[in-house]
Amino acid sequence: MSTMKLVAERAGVSVATVSRVINQNGYVAVDRRRKVIEAMHALNYQPSALARGLRRQETQSIGVLIPQLDQPFFSSLAFGIERALFAQGYRAFLCSSEENLQKESAYVDMLLRQRVDGVILVPTGESLVNVQRLLRARMPVVLVDRDLSGLELDRVVADNTKAARELAEMIIELGHRVIGVIGSPRYSMSISCRLAGIRQALEAAGLSMEECLVVGDQAQQFETGFVAAQRLFRRRKRPSAILALNDVTAVGVMHAAWKAGFDVPSDLSVTGFDDIPLASYVLPELTTVRQPLYEMGEEAVNLLLDRIRDPSIAPRAKVFSMTLVIRNSTSPLKN
Repeated sequence: MSTMKLVAERAGVSVATVSRVINQNGYVAVDRRRKVIEAMHALNYQPSALARGLRRQETQSIGVLIPQLDQPFFSSLAFGIERALFAQGYRAFLCSSEENLQKESAYVDMLLRQRVDGVILVPTGESLVNVQRLLRARMPVVLVDRDLSGLELDRVVADNTKAARELAEMIIELGHRVIGVIGSPRYSMSISCRLAGIRQALEAAGLSMEECLVVGDQAQQFETGFVAAQRLFRRRKRPSAILALNDVTAVGVMHAAWKAGFDVPSDLSVTGFDDIPLASYVLPELTTVRQPLYEMGEEAVNLLLDRIRDPSIAPRAKVFSMTLVIRNSTSPLKN
């Protein structure tokens, strides 16, 4: 006697009802569904996910490709995505490309072999070719955080330009005119939008981006902030404020300031971006821009599952607002 039949007999239902519960297709009354699940637990019956997926042409698994798992922003985003997927009965293949096209390509190969039902992707600078491969394979794809132009697909992004403009305007209103800007990687669409917003604020104040100090590196974010700030401190016109384009970079800037004997914010105002949990625990607490990471992750999951259920729907873009969070790392320019 098959295990499924044993489950049916114990639950007092038909084998077809057990099959519908396992495969999540067709209507089953709540009380009958509960009896089937209780019978499965009592018999320690674990249906094969692969076999179930083959019957439904689904594997109930989703690929999640992010650039750097060791960065708090991306790990928090991945956590939100995984939690939302799990709540809807899906499992995540979590992959970290390390901003490397070859590594990203290898993970795309793996996800296609595993026949995942869809992919949520934070692209690297050269991801276009990999995204096109996924689309050619008719794989549902959602971009999150970073965007890629020229593609007809779902995306979840934040209004980085507006938020960065408001942040720069706040620093200018505090009297700062020699302003350092540190951010990487330059190919990130999010970083490009943040730079554009800062440029808008500077030009409106009669300043140009060229007159201010812009430094960007490809190193790890903390090291980028630390090393770039040290270079800025050696310039004849030392900045009175530094806008770091993510929070980890800002922490690197603050550490460099401490090593150089500068007080934050009396000698140097520092801002970050994203409002990762660390931002409110460093001393002084970091002025930054809050990005709704968990909400963005949940929305990416919702868009992807909608796309899996109905591939014919038109591509959608969800743009989240960001919030300026003023803490203790910024102050008016000293005369």
